[in-house]
Amino acid sequence: MSEEKKSGPEKPEEYKDIFAASIPNLPLENYVPNVEAITDEVEDKSGGALTYAFIGAGQGGGRMAKAFYDLGYTKTLAINTAKNDLNLLDLPEDHKFYIDYYGDQGAGKDQQKAAIAFESREQEVFNKLKSIVGEHVDRIIICAGVAGGSGGGTITSLIKLSQKYFTYVGREDAAERVGVIASLPTTGESASPVVARNAYNRMKQLCAMAEEKKFSPLIIVDNQKIKKLYPKLTVKAFWPTINNTVAGLFHIFNILSVQNSDYTSFDPQDYDSVMKSAGCMIMGVTSVKDLESETGVAMALKSNLETTLLAEGFNLKTAKAAAGVVVGGSEIFEKTEGLMDNLEHAFSTLAAITGNAMVHRGIYEDPSKDKLVVYTLIGGLESPKKRLEDLTKFIKLDPYGDE
Repeated sequence: MSEEKKSGPEKPEEYKDIFAASIPNLPLENYVPNVEAITDEVEDKSGGALTYAFIGAGQGGGRMAKAFYDLGYTKTLAINTAKNDLNLLDLPEDHKFYIDYYGDQGAGKDQQKAAIAFESREQEVFNKLKSIVGEHVDRIIICAGVAGGSGGGTITSLIKLSQKYFTYVGREDAAERVGVIASLPTTGESASPVVARNAYNRMKQLCAMAEEKKFSPLIIVDNQKIKKLYPKLTVKAFWPTINNTVAGLFHIFNILSVQNSDYTSFDPQDYDSVMKSAGCMIMGVTSVKDLESETGVAMALKSNLETTLLAEGFNLKTAKAAAGVVVGGSEIFEKTEGLMDNLEHAFSTLAAITGNAMVHRGIYEDPSKDKLVVYTLIGGLESPKKRLEDLTKFIKLDPYGDE
């Protein structure tokens, strides 16, 4: 006879009683979690292929961001350690953030002071981004002058904060979604060793970060080159002209990539691939004067690249991606013989100039135009080392030869 097997309670309700007794009640069981939803309180009005947010740091960066705001990029935030600079910026007050760490005087040209000030308010800036940028955003572009305190001192922290923001809203490839527009000082401004040192050190750092794919793209605006190209600009017109032209060029590519074309489209995927090309980026525009010549468009394109508004000293053979977009009036497309061959030659020229870069093309008809305009966008470039070296001649060396 087998030994009687011992067992627990046989009735289901007794099992239930034991199970219930072994599970404690938790204090949070009766509370409903407050999950903070991200809402888009600010609606982008640019109408482009990609939804951008812009952060303007410092006086120069704030003015650049304002130029984008005026084009409908309303997800724009300006930050500064100098209250007066923010007060003079014609943006809605809730699109400004004053870092009052040093009082009304700001950080001056001291980038370390600006960095410390930003660190003390970083979480508040992040919270401000949540209210201005919202969840529906494809890319964040940080605008700053690298020679100043607030702009140059906060730009690298803002890159990291923007990438953190994309992670927060659940977007992938955060490094590819954050870009920088950085401006270099004029020669007159660089005559100050502090300004020259600030500009050189910060731009050198940004160029290295861009080439290491820590953000994309880096657009360099060289104010000295612009001053040389357009010597007749008045003092009052200088900054608005630069900012509005850079913002306008940037905007044109974003707008064109959502337009239909009866010829060749430069579509959103083409545009995004150029924007993601890690490294420096240049943009250019020129009108074609000689439509009859077989090389007229190609020569205009080459001139475009040689006199590009933004900066110089780039080796175009290092480009990873490029775009050439042509916009012309209806009559030009209807009546100009041989124009298609002319355009093909221009696109081939762009491919040759940029080495092994992937070249995207677009041809658009605009009935309102009476001319042919060529726009170029080249990304993934190595940094303009010679232009950076030019800044070092203004930096006074100490007796030991160190900067």
